[in-house]
Amino acid sequence: MGKWTRRAFITTGVLTGGALVLGVAIRPGNRSGKVKDMIAGEGDTVLNIWLKINADNTITVIVPHAEMGQGAHTSLPMMLADEMDADWNTVTMLEAPGNKEYANYALAKGFIMGGKEVPSMLIGTVDGLFLTATKQMSLQVTGGSASVRCTGMHAMRVAGAAARAVLLEAAAEQW
Repeated sequence: MGKWTRRAFITTGVLTGGALVLGVAIRPGNRSGKVKDMIAGEGDTVLNIWLKINADNTITVIVPHAEMGQGAHTSLPMMLADEMDADWNTVTMLEAPGNKEYANYALAKGFIMGGKEVPSMLIGTVDGLFLTATKQMSLQVTGGSASVRCTGMHAMRVAGAAARAVLLEAAAEQW
């Protein structure tokens, strides 16, 4: 390896730093505050963008896909409820409002990535990149037999597991 010049060192540092800042900036974070007014009633708790717990202790799963006979309105809530270990009798479904917060990044990620794995430290950044792109296009679509394969696997299961962890932690603090 040759000797580094000052120009090469500074250029590499600027590019690396810029990539790091961009990567952190586009991570999706918790978007539930942005949709609360659209999906929650009085006494409801929005745990994440796909899930709310109602005042009567029922669970509502917000589904971003249209039902066209493929079973999305049943299978996606089932996947989330299964990850939560929730009683299926208490689960209801609400079709997501037409809003760019419900842009279907999991569908775009599934089609473009084709199931390729991403290193765990980059998952948030990659998800943020796809979310930013799909929000810019207001991409809220159903098609390609991707509801379960993409949204179910990459959004609903993750949301259900995260909700379960939050609820277990809250219960542990109460006891």
